[in-house]
Amino acid sequence: MRRIVTTCLTLVAAALLVLPAAATAAPTKGPVPEITRVQPMRISVGGILTIKGRRFKTTRTKNTVIFRASDGRTAFVKPRRATTTKLVLRIPASVARLLKVSGSRQQPTRLKLRVLAGKFSKYTPRRLSPVVTGAGSGDGPGGGGGGGGVEVCDNDADHDNDLLSNSDELLKYGTDPCLADTDNDQMSDGWEVYSAKDLNIKAVPYPDKRPFPNALDPSDGGPAGATSSAVDFDGDGLTTLEEYRAWRFTGSELDRTKEGGLDKESPLGYSDGTKFSRASTGLSNPGLSFPATYDLHGNPGTYQDDERDADADGLANILEAAHGAGHYTWWIGFWKQEALQIEPWKKKSYCGQSPGDYDQRPFADLDLTDPDVDGDELLDGQDDQDNDDYNNIIELYELYQDVDGTGDSAWCGKLPGQVPSIERGGVEWAVNPFNPCVPDNASRTCPEPNKPFE
Repeated sequence: MRRIVTTCLTLVAAALLVLPAAATAAPTKGPVPEITRVQPMRISVGGILTIKGRRFKTTRTKNTVIFRASDGRTAFVKPRRATTTKLVLRIPASVARLLKVSGSRQQPTRLKLRVLAGKFSKYTPRRLSPVVTGAGSGDGPGGGGGGGGVEVCDNDADHDNDLLSNSDELLKYGTDPCLADTDNDQMSDGWEVYSAKDLNIKAVPYPDKRPFPNALDPSDGGPAGATSSAVDFDGDGLTTLEEYRAWRFTGSELDRTKEGGLDKESPLGYSDGTKFSRASTGLSNPGLSFPATYDLHGNPGTYQDDERDADADGLANILEAAHGAGHYTWWIGFWKQEALQIEPWKKKSYCGQSPGDYDQRPFADLDLTDPDVDGDELLDGQDDQDNDDYNNIIELYELYQDVDGTGDSAWCGKLPGQVPSIERGGVEWAVNPFNPCVPDNASRTCPEPNKPFE
């Protein structure tokens, strides 16, 4: 009897193990595609590959070709043309990231293929898996950098206008001469290459290599719509993407006579390879009468990129950058510092003032390439984010300078310089561009009652 029970339980357990797999195997619609031929079987990045087979989609965007390396890494490519039996695609730079690297050079690498066309095809066996080589190696159609190549973007010296010649992109950098932004990180190939030269003296981009601006590494930029990134290679407080945006906003200048220069003589108007981008060529401080406070580092006449003002609104780039005081979240962290320990404005008052984090209404964050973030036709320096009648220049620059000229005095038991403040009636009052109750808790936008919360 015990043997019968045991046998039954074993059968039930086995059935339970099978059920989840059957339940999760959701059927897909359509016939399974099949790859029957690949031409050529050896091809460079940038070359044209033809895949023949069965049951592909006639709408090219409904097909995806998947390249797979032996270590499991993959790249996804949309064909340029498609029929039910043929797909035609250019091998993009994203596939170059799958190539093996030895001696700092990309090596010929056999990659398996798979097609997604409603359903997945099987991965190709070795006989149908092409060997892919680095850009410009001359293998396959279009792989020779334009030497009789098919569909190579070479109608002029720099087809994609990214400041790199077609030949350099194919033979030197491995970037795509047809795309201004090969790695699709919102920063053009040429800008990343020249920034890398500023940082490393030499720029030889390889996929996923760090730490320098890399035209083949999308992680140092950002997706579409991003205004800053996570990387700041030259340590000036501006992220790579912010410096690129500043460069574009100020005219995308490139001074080729400065290409051999280092440190303070970048060929770029803004570079994330040096804190001083062309400091001696008249691109430093904008010719504005306000404010007289651009010198944040005590080196007048030579301005780092963070001291400059790309959008000429009267506020230095660092103030309007993602990590600067022109962003509401910056002040939340500022008041949480252990040396300050100032509570949010509603919780506690300090000498009759409530300068801490204010959250009663939203404020517009500033941006280093937008001189008028709220669209009121008033430059952001002259504007007043919290509408307390103290403009942004006064409230932001007090972090760095004695804008009101009253000296660096102590404030409510805090050491001089710990809390940005201005003098009102002989008393130091804290400032905060995102709190309408400081420096005036009776301002026109400070909520009633016009006194600090106790």
